[in-house]
Amino acid sequence: MTGFVCPECRSSVVEGEGGYKCASCGRLYPVLFGIPDFRLRGDLYLSIEDERAKAARLHDFAEKHDFRELVGFYYSITDDVADRLAPLFAGYVMHAADRARPSIEALRSAGRGDALLDLGCGSGGALVTAAGVFRDRTGIDIALRWLVIARKRLDQAGLSARLVCADAEALPFPEGTFTHVLAADLLENTRSPAAAIGAAAAVMEDGGHMYLTGSNCRWVGPHPATGVWAAGLVPQRLRSALLKSKHGIDILRAVSFVSPGSVRRMGEAAGLQQADARPLDLDASNLEHRSALFKALARAYAVLAKAPVFRPVLLAAGPVFQTMFVKEKTL
Repeated sequence: MTGFVCPECRSSVVEGEGGYKCASCGRLYPVLFGIPDFRLRGDLYLSIEDERAKAARLHDFAEKHDFRELVGFYYSITDDVADRLAPLFAGYVMHAADRARPSIEALRSAGRGDALLDLGCGSGGALVTAAGVFRDRTGIDIALRWLVIARKRLDQAGLSARLVCADAEALPFPEGTFTHVLAADLLENTRSPAAAIGAAAAVMEDGGHMYLTGSNCRWVGPHPATGVWAAGLVPQRLRSALLKSKHGIDILRAVSFVSPGSVRRMGEAAGLQQADARPLDLDASNLEHRSALFKALARAYAVLAKAPVFRPVLLAAGPVFQTMFVKEKTL
């Protein structure tokens, strides 16, 4: 596995005491809790300073508690998730490895190579699932706090992977580093989905594969996490009011909804060729933390998504979709 480059100027960086220094622009990138921090800006929820402080609290807690307790602690100190939604979100984190199986299998089957980049790796579920499938596994996330949680998950599972704190739109890797890229539920959580796809395409080798999933802005039904109907279609001000009324906070205030068509165009602009697009392959057996109604709807969706007559409809206007891209070979 190759090293890092400066995400600001793309020059090489030199590892020194406490971090990395760009050989060209002189920018310093610290290593915190064993994780290189190559961010040029914070995420859409916390400043870099506040985020590092929260990550430190999680790191200290993780020293004496297990992964499940750490996830619970995270939501106990997170005020932008409503109390009624915290158990739902925690369950989502706990089952991340199981949920990642279809995407890892799709990438494994897509083509040769053993260098995986998980964009927006969050709690590291896909990195656990990818063990034994990809020899080199790298997870990046703009939230250092989630990488601290991912490290605990990996350690508790007896596994290792390279964790890097970075913006998906400004990656600190040389061009052509990775054979496979996973971006599950990432695009809607970036400032610019097009920039994120472009940055990921640049660090892929020619012929490499990228698997993406996204929440469809055309879905008129309830948003899976919040229950708000037509969340990607209603005006942002109205959506915000509905969310504040329902949950006390606008959980989707930083979300960028996309569509299958817009993602295809973004990929093509980045030099990627779409190899497949379909409704998300959903494992409806892993839903014990959801309501009876949600389970019923999810099971119906899983059946319809596999039916040729319904597949195009669900791709165009269903709740979630998946896409596989191949990086075109340059002459």
